[in-house]
Amino acid sequence: MLRIEGKRIYLRDHLASDLGVFHSWLSDPAVTHYLSLRTRSLKESLIVLAESLQENDRRTRTKFHFAIVLRENNAIIGDAGFTIEDRAQSGGVADLGYFLLQPYWGQGYATEAAGLILGYCFTVLKLHKVTAGCHAENLASERVMIKCGMMREAYRRKQHFLRGEWRDRVEYALLYEDWVKDQNSSDEEME
Repeated sequence: MLRIEGKRIYLRDHLASDLGVFHSWLSDPAVTHYLSLRTRSLKESLIVLAESLQENDRRTRTKFHFAIVLRENNAIIGDAGFTIEDRAQSGGVADLGYFLLQPYWGQGYATEAAGLILGYCFTVLKLHKVTAGCHAENLASERVMIKCGMMREAYRRKQHFLRGEWRDRVEYALLYEDWVKDQNSSDEEME
């Protein structure tokens, strides 16, 4: 099982026993407000979780979906992950995503989870670039991307059709070399 350690949280591959909490966020209209994925039944959530569990065992894995778990009590508070969109000899490109249960919004957990994923993508997988995006009105998600050092690359008008209307989308990205510079400047500030 893949596990990535953080200060307040850790990320780990999903387990079959995560189904209850997994369903609680996939069926919550507030949590999935900006997502095209929303389940109505436990059976629908089980199908989504089963897809994630199958990916965990693939040797040529391209989808990494993790439970966000509090270190202090092992409570699962959300989901974060990435999909490798393009693989090349000199790296590759991944697309990052994250969401949390409502009681954990606004406390920096999404930023910590996204930061852990960026570190994993750049140091372990040696990727070249990580992208992320959200609906333009999802300011909290956009702040996470900015706090992680990502740069806005696009504002796409009426890009995504969701719940009966076309919505604008912002897209951000971070290159490996920019991440390294940011890590080095953070290390220098600590000295």
